[in-house]
Amino acid sequence: MGHVEIWVLTMCVIFQSGYGFYLPGSYPHKYVVGDPLSVKVNSLTSIDTEMPFSYYSLPFCKPKEGVKDSAENLGELLMGDRIENSPYKFKMYVNESEIFLCQSKKVSADDFKLLKKRIDEMYQVNLILDNLPAIRYTKKEGFMLRWTGYPVGVKVQNVYYLFNHLKFKVLIHKYEETSVARVMGTGDAVEVMPMPIKEGEPIVFTYEVAFEESDIKWPSRWDAYLKMEGSKVHWPV
Repeated sequence: MGHVEIWVLTMCVIFQSGYGFYLPGSYPHKYVVGDPLSVKVNSLTSIDTEMPFSYYSLPFCKPKEGVKDSAENLGELLMGDRIENSPYKFKMYVNESEIFLCQSKKVSADDFKLLKKRIDEMYQVNLILDNLPAIRYTKKEGFMLRWTGYPVGVKVQNVYYLFNHLKFKVLIHKYEETSVARVMGTGDAVEVMPMPIKEGEPIVFTYEVAFEESDIKWPSRWDAYLKMEGSKVHWPV
């Protein structure tokens, strides 16, 4: 099966003198090159069933430190989001490829049945980086369409595929203002290679991340969210 491209808006960044970074959210965070950035996961959602489930209700990789609730503000709690930590981690401004995340246990009969059910019900995985939800981009009939999240998997000719490899691309924009340099980063493409899932076989999860310059400026960082239709967007408060 060929590559499937998923476009994801992952984060917004300001880069100030001294290689410090600021990620906007409920309160400011500052980073230097090489500092860790952690991706969070929200509930699995579907426009077909409208019934959310925990990300870890499926046999995905879990953080080594254990699964923890990671809601950072009252808005997330009041909206009923189930935001948790994840094993996906970046280093600020450091490109990395073919990062091994984990190998699951052999897929049990119950897990195989559940994975197929969630794929048939069109469930989406929802990722968050510094309070910004990931956005998927795709082109259809000349139009650019945007959604939050990406599919758990797809079914092709009665074979079920799981998206087990994510390729994050974070775009950054530089410009000079007196002695201060600022960088605004929006995530861009995530190229995904799905693998067929089979009962009794393990699933290997991998990912990669790249940082690239972009001409998107800081005042335009919310444009992709404003242009979305029919998606549930969670704004930082």
